[in-house]
Amino acid sequence: MEVKHEVEYEDGELILMEGGESDRNIYVLLEGQARVTKETDKGQVTLALLEEGDIFGEVSFLAQIYGARSATIAARGKVKVGVLDQEKLSTEYGTLSPLFQKILKDLAERFSTTTVLASRLAARRMEKPSLERRAAKRNPLQTLRIKVEYVSETEGRQTLSGSQSYQGILLDLAKTGMGLALYTTSFSESTHPLGAKFVFQFTLPGKPMVRVPGHIVWARAMGGKKARMGVEFSETNPYLRKLVEEFLQTVADQ
Repeated sequence: MEVKHEVEYEDGELILMEGGESDRNIYVLLEGQARVTKETDKGQVTLALLEEGDIFGEVSFLAQIYGARSATIAARGKVKVGVLDQEKLSTEYGTLSPLFQKILKDLAERFSTTTVLASRLAARRMEKPSLERRAAKRNPLQTLRIKVEYVSETEGRQTLSGSQSYQGILLDLAKTGMGLALYTTSFSESTHPLGAKFVFQFTLPGKPMVRVPGHIVWARAMGGKKARMGVEFSETNPYLRKLVEEFLQTVADQ
C-alpha cells in the first residue's frame, strides 16, 4: 500500500465533510482515531469509529462516483492520514476483468445504500431519551447562541447590508466549516440551494469579527420556521484556523 502524501489533523478537525465534492481519493488512517457521522432529520448520528490502519473513501473510487461525500469524517485527537496513490490504484484496478470490476462496483454501491439505512436506524434510536441526548442539550457552543449573518457572495464582498441578508445561530464550528440553525420564513430550496455561495460574518466571544466566504453542502427544513444547514468554508487562512482552534479549546475547557 503506497502512500502518496500524508496530512495531519487536530482534534475535531474535519477530514472529509458530508456534501463536499468527492475527489475519488482513497485514504488510510496512519495514526489516531476518526469518527464517521451523517446528518439526518433527527440530527447528527455516529456511524463508525475508524482506527489506525482503516481505509476510507473507497466507495467513491470503486463506484466511480464524483458526487457529494455521503458522510463526515472528523479527527478524534491528533490524527495522521495517508492519501494513497490514485494513479497506481487505477492502473491496478484496470488489470481486473470487467466482471470483477462490476462486482466491486456493485458492492460499493450496496455499501453506500447500507450506510444510508444505518443512519436512519440510528436516527430512530435518537428519538428515545438518553443521557447522551441530554448532554448534547448542554452543548456550550449552542447555549452561547452566537449570531451569524450572511448574504450572497456577490453582495457580501463589500458589505453585509441589503435586502437579501439572512441570519442564523451557530450550532457547530470547525476550521473548515460550520453548522447553523435558521429561524426564518425565507428559507427555501430557491434561496438556499446546495452549492450556493455566501459570505458569513460572526463574532466569537472575546475574538475579533470573522468574515469568511463559504458554500452550502447540506440544508434541511425542520418544520415551521426552523431549518438547519452545513457550510464549508471556501477560503481559510492561518489566522482564521488559529482563531477557531483557540475558541474551541476555550469551549472545551468550560
